[in-house]
Amino acid sequence: MNRSTLFRAAVAAAGVSLLAACGGNASADGEEETPSSSSAGSTPSAADAFTVTHVGGPTAVLEIAGQRILIDPTFDAPKKYKSGMSKTKGPAFGPEKLGKIDAVLLSHDQHDDNLDGKGREVLKDIPVVFSTPGAHKRLGDHITPMKSWEERELKSSGSTIKVTAVPALHGPDGVDRGADGEVTGFVLSGKGVPTTYVSGDNASVKVAKQVGDRIKKDIGAIDTAILFAGAARTPAILDNAPLTLTSKNAALVAKDLNPRKVVPIHTDSWDIYSEDIKSLVNAFKEQGVDDKLVDLEPAGEKKNLS
Repeated sequence: MNRSTLFRAAVAAAGVSLLAACGGNASADGEEETPSSSSAGSTPSAADAFTVTHVGGPTAVLEIAGQRILIDPTFDAPKKYKSGMSKTKGPAFGPEKLGKIDAVLLSHDQHDDNLDGKGREVLKDIPVVFSTPGAHKRLGDHITPMKSWEERELKSSGSTIKVTAVPALHGPDGVDRGADGEVTGFVLSGKGVPTTYVSGDNASVKVAKQVGDRIKKDIGAIDTAILFAGAARTPAILDNAPLTLTSKNAALVAKDLNPRKVVPIHTDSWDIYSEDIKSLVNAFKEQGVDDKLVDLEPAGEKKNLS
């Protein structure tokens, strides 16, 4: 059963009526209805478009305020890595089909499931890469290092996006994994920019709540949350403790932050993810926030977030 079928089956089993990714409504049988001409309106301009395209794993292309932003590039074919982890499924498309990318949000560079071999090659051709101070040391001056709560600007002819680095904890509360666990999240905001939280490999509900509280106070309500879930685990680290959000914790974060939409990534294509989209849908249903979830399938297809 592929991921799209699994997502829809989970929705049907839970009695969920998910937001249709293209802006329509979900019918009773779970199929998306095409918006009528009276409700669809005119096609948004590039500057107004707010879309996401899931490539696989944690990798996605976000179009926001006229700019195209790539999240955690992973483009290798399935393979096993020296680290011991394996990629089980290739990307929806390769780097040659990416098109123009204005910037990369790289949560961290230490682990293959967030930056693989071809992903590293992609970085060389993108003008701006935001990541951690450690990534700057390891990858070079092409990386713009950002400490938590530092801000940078992404400017285009039609918009300015403020990029804020925010805390993320790559493991259970109270654990310090040192340099291997250094990871960052991001918040995108600005005039005409839907405030968007990108969690990165954060496993902590507490940390996500702290981020949400400060963003709501300093910037305003969070429009969209892109949550890295999948409950990544490996026996070699912290006795198999979850290193990213479990399905339940992702649902708790969604409930607390209360964004308009939640984009779930980091649940497929790697063998270290212990929970899948089915468990995520069920957990969101249990918390009463299933209406926020965006169905990203089929991978490689652009989904409207407006």
